[in-house]
Amino acid sequence: MTITIQDIRSLVGLQLGVRDVSANARFIEDLGAESVDLVNLIAAAEDRYHISFDEEQIARVRTAQELYDLIKKTAQL
Repeated sequence: MTITIQDIRSLVGLQLGVRDVSANARFIEDLGAESVDLVNLIAAAEDRYHISFDEEQIARVRTAQELYDLIKKTAQL
């Protein structure tokens, strides 16, 4: 499965109710996400791409680009 940054930007936008998500927009500071939004976003990513993250990895994800990088890294394992 090919995953693009645009796919992740779209997923973030859908989950957070934001139209245009830049790759480097911070979830909390720039997009107004709350902790429950982040939990739902991570769960949606895990479900969509059939992967699982550990809590330590998730704690470092703050942007769509970082989520994309984590998904790509995890999907290759």
